[in-house]
Amino acid sequence: MGKRKGNILKIIVATIALLALSVISVYTYMYIKEKPGGLADQSMSKAMGLDETMSIPIGNTPEDAVEQFRTSSYNVHVVHQEPVDEGMILFTQRTNSEASSNLQLEYVRKNSFGWKWVWGGGYGIGDIDPSEYALYYMNLPKLDGIDTPFPMVFGTIEHPGIQRVTAETELNGSMSITEAKLIKTDMEEYVWFVMLPSTEGTPYTIKVYDEEGKQVGSKQNEMVNDSGSLKLGKRSASM
Repeated sequence: MGKRKGNILKIIVATIALLALSVISVYTYMYIKEKPGGLADQSMSKAMGLDETMSIPIGNTPEDAVEQFRTSSYNVHVVHQEPVDEGMILFTQRTNSEASSNLQLEYVRKNSFGWKWVWGGGYGIGDIDPSEYALYYMNLPKLDGIDTPFPMVFGTIEHPGIQRVTAETELNGSMSITEAKLIKTDMEEYVWFVMLPSTEGTPYTIKVYDEEGKQVGSKQNEMVNDSGSLKLGKRSASM
């Protein structure tokens, strides 16, 4: 009986040791992947076409991750955070920018060690008459081999009469209409965004509607890394 108990104890100890080794191995791999300059950064750098590997810091919060990566001298204000699978999308504006309108989108992903910047971009519009424009936009395509919520189109509403924005795509003969989400920020402005089902190179059309539900502007674009504006009252050609 004593020998049998001894064998059982050895099995239990060996099982616990194996489990501990497995946990340590998984943790070590995750660290090698997520550390600044690690495997995730190598994949990201390759997807962006960079010759050198970026060293993306790990932050304690989504804002900290963006701040550490951007290291910008501009005063940046987070106007909205949108939760997505495995991460967060941050919309920010530069408070000391000379641009009449500016917006930056940052996507950060949660891992076992904190938050890490993945992808983002933004625009700044100079001093122009905003009464002519329904909205400004920028689109971010999906990166090959990188898991993100893109492709996506986002921007700011410039005319107070705009109450609805849609993005239409046609794929394999089927039309898809996606409603944009409009968000009023604490700076009394509206930002909008649409997560598109399309792939890079697929045309999409932005349409805007007034408070009566009437379409008051539209514009067709290609899903590439691009930005522009949509004027009121007529159909605009692609920029």
